[in-house]
Amino acid sequence: MKAPGIWRIDIGSCSYGPRTGSWQNTVQHTTTRREYFVNLRIATFVISLAAGLLVVLSGCTESAQSPTADDPALTAPVPTGMLRGAVLETMDSGGYTYVAIDTGQGPVWAAGPLTSVSVGDVVLVPEGMLMTQFTSKTLNRVFERLYFVNAIMNLTTPATADAHMAGGSKPTVDEDAAVSVTELEPGKNVAWVYANRDSLAGQSVSLRGKVVKYNSNILGWNFIHIQDGSGDAAEHNHDLTVTSKGTTAVGDIVVLTGTIVLDKDFGAGYSFPILLEDASLTTE
Repeated sequence: MKAPGIWRIDIGSCSYGPRTGSWQNTVQHTTTRREYFVNLRIATFVISLAAGLLVVLSGCTESAQSPTADDPALTAPVPTGMLRGAVLETMDSGGYTYVAIDTGQGPVWAAGPLTSVSVGDVVLVPEGMLMTQFTSKTLNRVFERLYFVNAIMNLTTPATADAHMAGGSKPTVDEDAAVSVTELEPGKNVAWVYANRDSLAGQSVSLRGKVVKYNSNILGWNFIHIQDGSGDAAEHNHDLTVTSKGTTAVGDIVVLTGTIVLDKDFGAGYSFPILLEDASLTTE
């Protein structure tokens, strides 16, 4: 006969409970209906808790291994005519630094002046001159598409703006060498600009100077450093940075007319406490 209120569970058997229709001597374990459902609920809770912990731990692992989405080097707008991304591969050869950049649309190769950069660093480069099927004899490698650029800017470990523009290379002319240039107007020279920077901000200024450093086509501008013999290198008031659409060369004596701008920040690691902006240029 059947035992009222009793379920049977046969361990190793698929049959259980009163559905078997008989009380058999092969029963290995019996439990009441209430105990069965209590145990079932406990087991369900434990399984659910374990599954939840696995989801949490999985989420933590993915977050720790993935790059931060708010990395300022990657979230700032990319200037027009520039390429930016994390370095996937890099090597130095033949006086150039080669970098494969993850732009989000596939890797892009660029080669520029020798620059300190590591895999994982975020760099910014101008699009430069595109070469297709370029063969590097020193690397014994063919690049399907390679941009030759005049600067590789490391945004992860940025140096000064000047170092960015020089691509890590030394100035062509010794900036600390003696320079003597006749002033365009008596008393108006590079040191005068620094001494009167606040009152000159937003004003048009004309200066004569010698070009001691020149970097073309950076963020759409030619960057020029001039000196005229005034000021003191130790006081950092002897060298003035100028942006211009005009072209020049290191060693030229030029007359520049532009607007004095303070604390100019172009982004991408280019910031200047004082700048002669958008200057017209005449070479003497």
